[in-house]
Order: sequence, then C-alpha cells, then structure tokens
Amino acid sequence: MIPYTPLIRSRFTAKHLLIALILASASPLAAQNFTPVTPEIVSARLAGFGGAYSSMQAGFDTLSTNPAALAAVDKEWSIARLAVNASGPLFDLASVLQADDLTDGILDLISKNEGIHLGSSITGPLAFGLVDRNFGFGLFNRSVVNASIPSITSATVLAGEELQLVGAYGLDVLTHKKHALAVGLQLKGFFQTFLTESGTAIAVLSTFTGSEGFKPQNIPTILATGFGVDAGLLYRFGSLLNVGIVCRNAFTPVYISSYATFTDYLDGVPAGDTRSDRLEPELDAGATIRIPLPENWITVTEFRVMADYRNILDRFKPAARNPVLEAAVGTELRLLDVVSLRAGISETYLSSGLGLDLSFFTIDFAMYGRELGREPGKRPLLNMELQISMEY
Repeated sequence: MIPYTPLIRSRFTAKHLLIALILASASPLAAQNFTPVTPEIVSARLAGFGGAYSSMQAGFDTLSTNPAALAAVDKEWSIARLAVNASGPLFDLASVLQADDLTDGILDLISKNEGIHLGSSITGPLAFGLVDRNFGFGLFNRSVVNASIPSITSATVLAGEELQLVGAYGLDVLTHKKHALAVGLQLKGFFQTFLTESGTAIAVLSTFTGSEGFKPQNIPTILATGFGVDAGLLYRFGSLLNVGIVCRNAFTPVYISSYATFTDYLDGVPAGDTRSDRLEPELDAGATIRIPLPENWITVTEFRVMADYRNILDRFKPAARNPVLEAAVGTELRLLDVVSLRAGISETYLSSGLGLDLSFFTIDFAMYGRELGREPGKRPLLNMELQISMEY
C-alpha cells in the first residue's frame, strides 16, 4: 500500500492535470466483473440482537428469518418502513465532512485507517405487505451505496436501487399435542440497477465528488434481474422452544446486463450479451427459547433467547472464514409491551438495540459490528441502523 503523505496531497490538488490520465487508466471492466448483490430487507430490530435467526417468529420480519415460521405467526400488516443502515468509520466522518475538499478528507481517512469501507443501505419507504397464519408477502425498495477503498491505488464504488417482491407460505405437516413440525417456502424476484466505478481512489472519488458535481451519464451501469427460492423447517414445542433450519437462496439465478454508460442504459444499448450468475446458498440452523414468566408480571412481558450457527455450507469451501465468526447468540426483553431491549453477539462483535412501540408507529435503533475478513478482528466494520415503521 502506498502511504498517503503531504507530497501525495500536493499532487492530488492538481486534479486538472491528472484526472484525464487517471480516468483513462481506471478499469473499464468493473461492470464485466460485477458480483451479484444479495437482495436485503434492512431491519434495525433484527440487527439489534445479531441478525435474522433461523428459528424465530418475528412478525413482519419473519419474511427475513424462516418461511416455515409463518405456520404460527400472528397477523401483521406493514404499511411503510424507513430503515437506514450506515457502515464504516462512522465516528470519523465528521472530520471528513468538515474538510475544505471532500476528496482530500476521504483520502486522509484512508491513510489513517489503512483503507476504509463505507456503506449505506436504506429500505423504504416502500415496505408494504402482510404476514398471517401460513402466508406472507412483501414489496420493498432499497437504495444502496457502497465504497470499498483498501488504498489510494484501488477503489470501487457501487450505488443504485433495488426493488424486491417476496411471497412465502408455511404449513404444519406434523402435529402431536405440544409438538409441531412446519415446512416453508419463499419465492422472491428482484430488479437492481447500479452505477459502478473502479480505479484509483482519486479517480473514483472525483467521479462522485469532483468540483464539476456528480454526473452519472458516463458511469458504467449494471441491470441485474433475479428470482430465488428460500426453504425452511421449524420444530415447535408449544410456545417455549423453536428449532429451525433455513436455506436462503437455495436456488437464485441472476441475469446481468452491462452498459458502458448510464446514458446507454437509458437508451437500452447494452455493452454485450446478458450473462448469468447465481447467489450463493446460505444454510443456517438454530434455536429460540421463550423464557416463561409469571402471569402476574406486568413490567417484563416477553423474554426470549436465540442462537444460530450460520453459513454452514461455507465449511466445505477451501477458503472458508474462521468457524467462530459464524456463531451468533441474542436476546430480546420486552417491557410493558412498549420498550424492547436487545443485545447479542454475531461475528464475535457485540450487537445492541432499542425499540419503542408508540402504537401508531415503532422506532428501532441498533449498533453492531461486522467482520469483513476471514479471521476475528481482522477487518472490523461498525454499523448503525435507525428504523421507523408502521406495522400493525
């Protein structure tokens, strides 16, 4: 990695001399090397205790956990949701925004952290759907911005929009007294449009933050269309214990069309033939225990503990992550049916969250860590999420 020094700073200020050469050397193959982006429904509630547990009945968020859990879920409508995720060295961003030149501020941050990853993912306001006993559906939009800048010589930025439609069904196939076994299937389709640029950090940042302003017309563009299947099993023992296994993206092909520029995308002129790829399956298994509470307790109204082991199929890959990173445990404590306190551990980092049910709408906040590397502590990433939802 080339260290960022004052000499390099002085060269960067001469953008009018270097931009033409740098942009010419930036990789034109960014769109051709595009890796499919997994569709996602941002949920600050789930993030607060470590993610979407495979055995969890979670109201409308059951569309993110296990379709088999729909066999016993209570009816809940979602009218709208605005859920904002931000990731990266978030506490250092104030100094970046205060810098006289935004590009120079980001370059300082890259030097300080030996590379950075910045991201934002926003679900909503379109988040309309319903879950009811056995059935669920939802329609979601998501805005995505990701910047991966490991050094000043390498950077990739992706920004765009996603529209996702999901429909799921869960059914009890075996029941005996307090025992029940359910199966579930979830179908989804999605459309994604992304602007994507890669090259040196100064070239990419100038494209998005240059003095001439952001002009998307000449940025390579991707159109990705996919459909997929999630499948799950869930064993329930009354209301005390759930044990689940779910395979997300069991079969999810993605069809990718590349466009040399956004203008070509609008004109319907692709740079080549549509190619196919697929999302990697994710197999998770775990359990949820609902702690019995005395009937006369009115302060603590619900208490449950969840545990998962995730990405089980990765154990069979030669370059798998450290297995410790795939373990997760979390808890949620509900007070007076209004306040929810959440905590967990996922990817060896703490998660914490708070929820307020204000009847007409709900506010959720979460802070947690993620690991971008293959070993604990190698490339930690701080995340914060804030959500306002209208779900009844």
